[in-house]
Amino acid sequence: MPLLRLIALMLVLISLGGCARSTNFNQWDARTSDAAGTTSVRPGDTLYSIAVAHDLDWRDVARWNGIADPRSLRIGQTLRLTAPATGHRPVTRRAGPVSIVSSRGAAVHLPHATAPSPAVTGNGALHWQWPAQGKVESRFIDGSNLQKGLIIAGALGDPVHASTSGEVVYAGNGLPGYGNLLIIKYDGTWLSAYGYNQKLLVKEGDQVKAGQRVALMGRRDGRALDKTGSLLFQIRRDGKPVDPLLYLPKR
Repeated sequence: MPLLRLIALMLVLISLGGCARSTNFNQWDARTSDAAGTTSVRPGDTLYSIAVAHDLDWRDVARWNGIADPRSLRIGQTLRLTAPATGHRPVTRRAGPVSIVSSRGAAVHLPHATAPSPAVTGNGALHWQWPAQGKVESRFIDGSNLQKGLIIAGALGDPVHASTSGEVVYAGNGLPGYGNLLIIKYDGTWLSAYGYNQKLLVKEGDQVKAGQRVALMGRRDGRALDKTGSLLFQIRRDGKPVDPLLYLPKR
């Protein structure tokens, strides 16, 4: 085989190997939506998982598509992911520059982020709990499509706990990059998501309590040979990821 053809073949093989190893663990792949701003419902999808995949408020997606019951999706159904050209547009829930007080008592300046505030119910403020013990390996990066939550280290099989009470609105592995994923809805405003799980201990429709064991920690990817585990944890307000460290108690 001529030398130039051999070199070209080696470069192709190296490129393919690199693609196979490259994985983005915090985003859906491009197949989930098209240029027209629509997506097709696949087996296992829920309105909540589709909204989380695209950083949308599930209420907006329901309104744009005339969905009265979030559980009424059909496989193959086409959903629009943008507001119609006419009619009501979604309420803008973003704020300008704000200063808040974090759970550590220090002022935090958020130049263009969704303004965090306590989720207030009839019984008072919503209190978040840590979903797992272990060191925070990677923190939330505001405005980044690559890091929308915390990655918490642990051991394979460590318990994962519900950070707050609510309803399990998604339990499955249909979102590329999240592994076995749970989404828990507290109310219309607040969601929490738990990814990379080895095993899910609750199912869609279950009501869970804060602190309840809901999953077992798994690997961030399938290549690790040791017993290191990881949990991807997100808090979302009106569909947008917010920094969990602003809500979780100080350790």
